[in-house]
Amino acid sequence: MRKASEVEHGFPYGSDKVCYIEHTKDKEIKWIRHYVQERRDVYYRVKNESSKLYAVWPGEHRSDMFEIDDIELYGKAFIK
Repeated sequence: MRKASEVEHGFPYGSDKVCYIEHTKDKEIKWIRHYVQERRDVYYRVKNESSKLYAVWPGEHRSDMFEIDDIELYGKAFIK
């Protein structure tokens, strides 16, 4: 698994092609829909360390999974 911070030209946090997945401390797996409020809510849960956030970024020939390791960069895309 790669880290979002390692993407050379920046991770496309705001792209509708990226699928976000939340893993809670209670071991629940949740798909984060493309609603701005859901993306904001998960930002605060990750900041409070009650969840971890992952993303699947589809490519032309494969999809890669990333750990969102800089929640502030993610937040800039959804917290205005």
